[in-house]
Amino acid sequence: MSEIEELREDDLNTEIDLDEGDLTLETPASPLNLNKNDRNLAELSRWHQLGRIVIDPEWQRKYVWDNKRASRLIESFLIDLPIPVIYLAINESGKYEVIDGLQRLTSVFNFFANEYALTGLEIQPDLNKKKFSDLPADIQAKLEDTTLRTFELAKNTSHELRFLIFERLNTGGMALNDMEIRNCLYRGSLNSLLKELAETDDFKMCVNQKGLDRRMQDRALLLRYLAFYEKTYHKAKKGLKAFFNEFFETYQNAPEEKLREYRVAFKRSMRGCQTVFGDKAFRLRRVYSSKSQKGGEWTPRINATIFQVLAVSLAEYDIGQLTRSADRIREAYLDLISSDQRWIEAVSQSTGDPVKIDYSFSTWNERLEQAVGANEPNDGKRLFTFALKEEMFAQNSTCSICGQRINLINDSALDHDTQYWRGGKTIPDNARLVHRQCNWQRSRTE
Repeated sequence: MSEIEELREDDLNTEIDLDEGDLTLETPASPLNLNKNDRNLAELSRWHQLGRIVIDPEWQRKYVWDNKRASRLIESFLIDLPIPVIYLAINESGKYEVIDGLQRLTSVFNFFANEYALTGLEIQPDLNKKKFSDLPADIQAKLEDTTLRTFELAKNTSHELRFLIFERLNTGGMALNDMEIRNCLYRGSLNSLLKELAETDDFKMCVNQKGLDRRMQDRALLLRYLAFYEKTYHKAKKGLKAFFNEFFETYQNAPEEKLREYRVAFKRSMRGCQTVFGDKAFRLRRVYSSKSQKGGEWTPRINATIFQVLAVSLAEYDIGQLTRSADRIREAYLDLISSDQRWIEAVSQSTGDPVKIDYSFSTWNERLEQAVGANEPNDGKRLFTFALKEEMFAQNSTCSICGQRINLINDSALDHDTQYWRGGKTIPDNARLVHRQCNWQRSRTE
């Protein structure tokens, strides 16, 4: 069996791979309507006070400049140093949303509101420790009259083109990721639902990974779930960015009935995943293939593609079906990631490729359907129970095929000593504990 490549990043890094590939416009974009204006700081500050400029930590990262850096921006205005342009976008309600320039604008607004005193000035040190109200009237007036060049994106710009512009223009140290951009562009009931579901205990317990709320990775996972649940993987033919954007635009202001459907389906999926996989859902394993050690351990971070595949597939079954079939489903998944290198590549490399999306879903759905079957009791004719495997593993974890120790129970399988096709019965006396890898590689005619 091919090895799964070991993680190259720090295991403690909470970032998960949410790459969606590139977004390609289906038709040539209409000429970009980007208005250029010189607006003075007093006007911008007044707009902010009136709510006409939206500085919203829900989609923009929080204000991070310290007073020293903000003070030096104010000093730059006073000595007429050129300041980078500000990019704004006019939303559907006629308000201005900040694409690039959050830190600069917030520094100005906070200073005009007397929220900090100047500090660390080198060219005009006499102004240190002064708030805006402490400055001489002529200096106050100079600041108020200072202009900033603004580029303002027109209200009628399509969401598709606006998304591309947000990607390219936000440059404030660390560019907004795809979910942060969508959180700005697609405000509405669906966006609120993503935030709501991300805070549920069902979701947090199931993914079992801290820090996903950082930079909205948790909401990005939920968007994947809802988009594939609603539109199905058959519709993801134009790349993930376009697929998710189309879903978001269509259901941006979804009615309560649709939101209720999403809540119920998602809760069912999370409960199913917990029932089947416990706290190790949505993960691959590092694989060891040395003679001294077979098997592996679960990777610490979840895989976003596996999340969308498993979570959406389990929404099709009620919790009773999944509970009765939990052992079968778990074994089917462990066998899949142990024996199908093409599936591993489909969920690990170029995951936005429509062919790989189709393979990852269709292959797992077929295995899941077989595992659930007619919901026979877990001690049915062909499958040994997980409870029996736990008992045998605790008694003796030696592989009956290679004679080496099995390190983790999830790397083991219960095999028929006398093979089923030869008339061997699925009873404890005919069960043997083996490495999953050894069992997969053995001859079916032995």
